[in-house]
Order: sequence, then structure tokens, then C-alpha cells
Amino acid sequence: MHCLDSFKYIINDIISHKYRFFLSALVILFFICPTIVCAQQYSDKELFKKFDSHFVLFDSLIFSVQPVQDPSKPFLMEDYTKTTINPKVDSLINNKVEKQIQAMKAETGLLISGQTYYRLDKGLSIDDDDALSRYLAKVQMELRWNFLSSSLINRKSRVNEIQIKGELERVALERKKMNEQINRQKEFFREEYDSLLAGILQLRIKNLELLNNAQQYLVSDRSISTDELLKILDEQAIAERSLATIPRNYPITEQLVRPQGGVIQLDTARLIRHIYKNDLLLHTNDLQVNLLQEQEKSTNYWRTLNLSPFFRYSYYLRPEIRNSSNIDAGLAFQIPIASSEGKKRKVLKAERLQKTLEKEDIKKLISENVHILFEEIERSNRGLSGEMKRIEKMKEYIKMRKENYERHIGEYNFMSRIKEYNHYLTCWENFYSHQYKRDCCIAELQNYLFGHSIMDFCIIADDTIKGTK
Repeated sequence: MHCLDSFKYIINDIISHKYRFFLSALVILFFICPTIVCAQQYSDKELFKKFDSHFVLFDSLIFSVQPVQDPSKPFLMEDYTKTTINPKVDSLINNKVEKQIQAMKAETGLLISGQTYYRLDKGLSIDDDDALSRYLAKVQMELRWNFLSSSLINRKSRVNEIQIKGELERVALERKKMNEQINRQKEFFREEYDSLLAGILQLRIKNLELLNNAQQYLVSDRSISTDELLKILDEQAIAERSLATIPRNYPITEQLVRPQGGVIQLDTARLIRHIYKNDLLLHTNDLQVNLLQEQEKSTNYWRTLNLSPFFRYSYYLRPEIRNSSNIDAGLAFQIPIASSEGKKRKVLKAERLQKTLEKEDIKKLISENVHILFEEIERSNRGLSGEMKRIEKMKEYIKMRKENYERHIGEYNFMSRIKEYNHYLTCWENFYSHQYKRDCCIAELQNYLFGHSIMDFCIIADDTIKGTK
């Protein structure tokens, strides 16, 4: 009887509010737990399949046989050994210079002038009494030659001045076109880098997604710490952000045997000598100095004088005697009391000396910029060399681990193996990042060369970067 009362008491408590929640939880767990276990088993199998497919993919990409290829220099889109100006524009500049020279040579200094007179003094009683000196009207023609204003004076200097101005116009267009070419070249390098980086990032993101799924499975199944999961999520987010900045869609990389490219060194001494000879900014400065020098030669006191020999023909209409005519010859001259030509020459000379001094400043600026680019290229080359060594070491390590996995030597960890592949991919990303920076610096150096390709001064230094081992 006592036992029956105790059982009733327990039943009442279970039905009561105190035990309802607990009973409901037991019922839910009883029905749901088999479903969870089945899902975990299914997820476990899927994860193993994904890991195996990733291993097969990466082993085929890393250890596939590739044809032996020598390392190549960066590809240049343009032929920098030729002029960049449109041939039609260049032809128009030449034609304009030629016409200007012809117009200058056509300046003969000859001048024909004429005058007509009608005398109004007949009815005013102030006319001369002499019939020979009295006339009704006069027609006068004069041929004058101001040879000091003709093309014979300072002819050579003026021709040189026209030609230099045409060359300055051409060089200005060359500089503009060169900047446009360099920008296109850097954009080409950017697209090339984006395609290589996108192919690597997509593989690493797939690996991180697999690690993320596996880590979530372990967290939900074994209640392990989420610290490693957070690290994976952070790394995945960084990789996805990098991929999102690439504007186009590119395919996944087809080989991970060896990166394209290698370490490139520059013949800096020979390159600097050619830069000083062929830089367009220095060439512009030289042309400006030459132009001021020619203008200084053609600016003189004689250009302000007017010494003009002349022939004059006059015809007179006379009222009382026969009409008459006469021919005069003489020299007309105008001599300015004060002339500013001397001061103008001093101004031109000062400008010429200023441009001459500016050339040294330009050389100094070019030297500083070029040496900064040299240092950046050297820094990138060191980064490339280091990443190449790490890629080779990681490749050997992955090969050793792969053989050990196949022989069941040591601990086999799926996630560690994926992380090894990701470390290998990170080395590739760093390699291409250094190479992109190096190639952009090389393109910047091309901006200082005209009529020569920067590739003529580049040497592939690392002989080990050739094909496959």
C-alpha cells in the first residue's frame, strides 16, 4: 500500500509543471537522435569523398608532367623601338614645318608703293608762276627693297628655329603617347596578374570551404573549441575579399608544377647611360635650350633698322606744257634712337642659362626615380627568389607526405594535408604578387627610354627556373 502511494506521487509530479519540460525533452531526443546520427554518418562520408577528390586534384596539378620551358621576360604589348606618333600626324607636322620654312624664305623685303596727287591751289592763286613747276596732278610708283627684313638676314637661325619648334611639338606628342602606352602596359600586367591570382585563390577558397565544413562537423559532433573554426573563417573571408576585387571571371589554374616567370636583373650602368641619351624630358630640355640659342642669334639691332634702296617713277599732268615724267633712285633709312633688342637678347640668354641649369636638376630627379625603381625591382626579385625556394621545398615536403600517406607511415590527418596544400598555394600567390610589382616597375623604366626596349637591358638571372624538375 505504501509503494502504491509512492508511485502515484511520482506520477503526479511528472504530470505537474515541474516535470513537463523534462519529459518533453526526453521524448524529442528519443525520436530525433537517430536522425542526427544518420545525418552525421552521411556528412562524414561526404566529407571523406570531398577530401579524397581534393587530394587527387592537387596531386595531379602539382606532380603532373609539364613540357620543359625556359623562363621568359615580361611581355611588352608595344614596339618601343619605333615612334609612337600616328604617321598621319607626323606627316602633318613635317608638312607644316616645310610650309613655314617656305613662307620664311619667301620674305624678299621688296615693296611696291604708289601715290596720286591732284593740286587744289589753281583757284587759290598760290600756284607757282613757272610753267615747268606747275602741274594739275601727279602719279608716282616706287619699288623699295628693305633687305634687312628679308630672309637673307639670319636665314639659318630662323630655319633652325622653325625646325626646333616642330620637333618640340613632336616630342610633346611622343611623351603623351608614351604615357598612354605605359598605362596600357601596366593594365596588361594587372590583367595577367588577376588571371593568375584568381586561378590560385579559387583553389584555396575551395580548400577553406572544405576545412570549414569539416571543422563545423567536429564542433557539432565532439564539442571541440571553435577557435580553429574562427581562424579558418577569417582566412576564407580574406581570400574571398581578394577574389572579389578581381573584375573578371577567370578559370582555375591548370598547373601547380612551377610558376611562370622568374628573377630578372637589369644592366643598370648601361641602362642609365641610355636613359640620359634618350629620355624625352631631357631631349625636350635640349631642344628648348637650342631654340633659345637660335632666337638669341636672330635678335639683334640690325633687325630694327630700315635701310631700303628704292627706284621711283613719277608722271606729271601739266596744264600749259607737255606732260612729263622722271625716275629717281635713292636710299631710304630709319634708325631707331633707342632699341630694346639688346635687352631682349639678355632675357633670352638668361632663359637659356636657366634651362641649362634645369637639365642638371632633371638628371638628378631622373636618377633618383630610376634608382628607386631599381631598388623596388631588387626587392621584388628577392621576394620572388624566396618564394620560389619555398615552393620547391613545399613541393618536396608534399611529395614526401604523400608517399608516407600511401605507405601508412605516421599519423594521417585530412585537415593537415589540406592546410599543406593551402600553404603551397599561398607561396604561389606571394610569388605572383612580387612578380606583378616587379613588372610594373620595369614598365615605369620604359617611360625613360625612347627608341629602345627595356627588355634589351633585362637578364634572366635565375637559371634554376626552367621547366620542371
